[in-house]
Amino acid sequence: MFLFLNNFQPQEFALVILFSASLFSVLWGFDALTHKKLVKIDITDKELQTHRNILLVSVLMEISLISMFWNPLVALPVFIALFITRFSHEFIDELHYHTGRCKPYENYLHIGMWVSVLTKTFAMFLWGFCFQYNGVVELPFYIYIWAGIVLISMMIIGFFEWKR
Repeated sequence: MFLFLNNFQPQEFALVILFSASLFSVLWGFDALTHKKLVKIDITDKELQTHRNILLVSVLMEISLISMFWNPLVALPVFIALFITRFSHEFIDELHYHTGRCKPYENYLHIGMWVSVLTKTFAMFLWGFCFQYNGVVELPFYIYIWAGIVLISMMIIGFFEWKR
């Protein structure tokens, strides 16, 4: 398995991560606009708290993934615990709050969001755990600009989602 992964270049990992994160951000933005319309009508305080739990655990999980740059073995159990926690809350959110209420449009947004975010998470895990993000400091400058734009976009969407 590691021999296969050795064929990947850092720029390929970065592009998979950034493409997936960008797609997730766009879909999450549309989902947030849907929530904005529904928050006064059909979203309960318990659902909003579940969304906040997902957001908080997602940020902590991203930090655990980034910390694999320094020590992947120490970060691994933290990442696994946070991944399971986030996945559990996503599962609760989808089954408990969304199945009865969501129209196909919102369901498609959620499918796209979770596929793209899991792709990003898996790519970050492989690059971080297996290679400690080898080559990240030699990436072309546009990668850092793109990453900054995605990060700022996610922070803005997350801020508005948290405020609801």
